[in-house]
Amino acid sequence: MTDPRIRLLVVDDSNFVRIALRKMLEPASDIEIVGEARNGAEALRLSRKLKPHVVAMDLNMPIMDGIESVQAIAAEKGPPCIMVSNETSEGAAATIRALETGAVDFVCKNSSFITFDMASIERQLTEKVRHWGRWRMALTGETVRTPSPTPAVEPAVAPRPVARGHRPDLIVVGVSTGGPVALAELLGTLGPLHCPLVVAQHMPASFTAGFAASLARSLGRPVVEGGDGAVLDPGTVTILRGGGDWIVRRLPSGRFSLHAADPAGTIYHPSADRLFRSAAEAAESPVAVVLTGMGEDGSTGAAAFAERRLSVLVQDPATCAVDGMPKAAIRAGVATEVLPVAAIARKLNALFSLA
Repeated sequence: MTDPRIRLLVVDDSNFVRIALRKMLEPASDIEIVGEARNGAEALRLSRKLKPHVVAMDLNMPIMDGIESVQAIAAEKGPPCIMVSNETSEGAAATIRALETGAVDFVCKNSSFITFDMASIERQLTEKVRHWGRWRMALTGETVRTPSPTPAVEPAVAPRPVARGHRPDLIVVGVSTGGPVALAELLGTLGPLHCPLVVAQHMPASFTAGFAASLARSLGRPVVEGGDGAVLDPGTVTILRGGGDWIVRRLPSGRFSLHAADPAGTIYHPSADRLFRSAAEAAESPVAVVLTGMGEDGSTGAAAFAERRLSVLVQDPATCAVDGMPKAAIRAGVATEVLPVAAIARKLNALFSLA
């Protein structure tokens, strides 16, 4: 008897897209598409009937849209939903709302079928369906047909020592999958900012302006998108423009500014590694924060903080939507403290109270 495969429900009102997604996932022997729905109402009904491990959900559909369907599935503690959205400002805004209200992840498709980037979507979708499918199967006590090798038990790494605390003059944050929820908690718990705070959230270029505006509305604090030449204001949260990499430099006035960096050699954009390295060079007493996310972005850049015995606050992996980035930082020995998100905010508040 073979182990069960990851069961996927595909939801899109376009027959072309449903066929395309099926073709993309056919080579994955550990993933089985168990159903297709043309709108959110059908998705909710089939989710209850077929009990998939993952749902790939479109946004704009008749009868019930993707956001309403995701909210309903999440309210029933159903399978994780990955949004398959258009890479437009409208698609970005809707995707962010979905992430804030129950979706776990997203994959972008170009709105034009002519430029539908099959290879990129196939890679991203397969990776994310596998991750969330295995997560769901672990939750339900099932095993994956072709599981990844069992990871070796990681030795506990004691937080590294840090130099005497100083009031931060710059805070830099690296985050990926699960970021909208984690950042809302971090910034919602954080008190008054006495320095700039810069976020490298892995997102496409069309998403970050809307994401910044959404955070500003919900939190009632200054949150802006930042790109080349932007001057960083104390008290303001800057979300790095998506799709590229950025570094910070200190101006003759003592303030910090953003500058574009060559994205070659990095997988995830904006790169937390690049941001962290530049912050360690430009600032006197910066603090790095590594939050939830896939991959290992941030751990290499945080090594520059370790060399100067600067603080690197890492989210407790047990509290992450995806623990890849925090675990990588802990394995690398760069973490000074490992804390839940709210405790990271309280630690930053305490650092601001230093003379």
